[in-house]
Amino acid sequence: MPLKLQHLCMNDIDETLQESQEGAFAPTDKQICDDVALLWRQEPSTEDLGISKLHSKIKDRHGNWIFSERKLKQILIEHNLLFTDETKLFTYADQVTALECPHISDKHLEKVELKRTGKNKFSLFAKKDLRRDEIVFYEHEPLTPILPLEKTSLAAVGRACSLCGQSLTQSSQFTMKNGLDCRMCSAVWCSKHCKKFDTTHSVLKHPMSRNKQVSASGWLTFEQFCKDNVMHAAYSVGIIHARALLDKSEGPRIKEQFEALRQISQILRIRAADSTNIGGTFDATTGAVSLEDKSIWNRSFDSFCKAFPGVENEIDSNDYMTHIGKFNLNQCEGQVFTLYSYLNHNCEPNVRYELDGKTGLKLFARKDIKKGEELLTTYVNPLHGVTLRRRELLVNWGFLCSCERCNKELASREKLKSQHLFSSEKTNNNTKARRKSSMKTSKPDLSELLKNGQEFNLEVPDEIGFGRRRKSVRFDDCVVAAVEE
Repeated sequence: MPLKLQHLCMNDIDETLQESQEGAFAPTDKQICDDVALLWRQEPSTEDLGISKLHSKIKDRHGNWIFSERKLKQILIEHNLLFTDETKLFTYADQVTALECPHISDKHLEKVELKRTGKNKFSLFAKKDLRRDEIVFYEHEPLTPILPLEKTSLAAVGRACSLCGQSLTQSSQFTMKNGLDCRMCSAVWCSKHCKKFDTTHSVLKHPMSRNKQVSASGWLTFEQFCKDNVMHAAYSVGIIHARALLDKSEGPRIKEQFEALRQISQILRIRAADSTNIGGTFDATTGAVSLEDKSIWNRSFDSFCKAFPGVENEIDSNDYMTHIGKFNLNQCEGQVFTLYSYLNHNCEPNVRYELDGKTGLKLFARKDIKKGEELLTTYVNPLHGVTLRRRELLVNWGFLCSCERCNKELASREKLKSQHLFSSEKTNNNTKARRKSSMKTSKPDLSELLKNGQEFNLEVPDEIGFGRRRKSVRFDDCVVAAVEE
């Protein structure tokens, strides 16, 4: 009789469990990183969980994922999400370079001075004693105003200012009376100042423009591409390039100041990213785009070149990625403020900023500052925990913060952990001792009962049958059997 081999399931296995196991799969590194980053965003306290508890959390969220605690730890270390050995983390802060900023107004330098702090490194220092809440400097305008990408659609139909993006509530009569509308399209400005300052509108937004340096149709295509892919940094680089190119009076200054700012290639920055998905902190405000799909970056550069014919003779794809990295390093709430961008970080800053009006930035002293003291701002929300702050700084600015506040909070957390472990071990030891003594009294040895001739009751199960069999090294849920054909 011929036989064949066949896989059979043991008869005491749960069918629903079998079905769920059949649908199980091993998630990719990106899926794990994205979900961990999302979990940390939804439940910030979980960022301080150990690997074992974090693994259980992720498994609870995705029951069909198959991955071990060891695999989870390895992935988190490789993607800068777990700092077990800080010396092995990928950082790029030492590769960031800058030049001394030209064309700074003397008025801005009344209380501060720009000093070299290393090779291609600069920072701002107090030129005199500053009192708490004193205005340090006031930048009335950013390097060039950048209309928020998400407001370009509203600006195109006249519902937001074409320059600053402020929502418009003025009447059409007021707009026409003050000449705040565009004669060639539906654009409207909120003030005469914004209309006068918007020197690129007539070239970028009017397809009939005959400017040889800019293709209006190419620009509108580039703008839509950035909008579709949430590439605020690329769009902003385009705005800055257009203003430097088209504004005859301010263009040279804008170009020189932008070139002097701190810079690093976006390609290097992406290597330090925690996640480019929702929940990640990498470029969270400007649109995170991973390096996995290189075609997006290539198409972005191609579209940029079509918007500015001949620009490829001046800027190649590597320069383009460096400009994007430069914008992300220096931007503050979507704008680049030249002098402010030279401030270094500290989790206990001595200065703070406020956005004044529509486009200005005021810098205030948070505490009394002595002459010669370095001015320090914070790049992240100071209310965040130490783990989240350090992760945000690592993935967005390329360094792991070791300021006095971070070191103090890390030491305090380690102390609490050690106290908790000691307390847990002590509790476990006491519990084991209690269990051992109680077991002796409640469950006497059977041989002693028989020897002494004492009566005792045997427990009879309520239901006769077999529950789920425990796995061992010898048994599995499926077996191979030889059956007759």
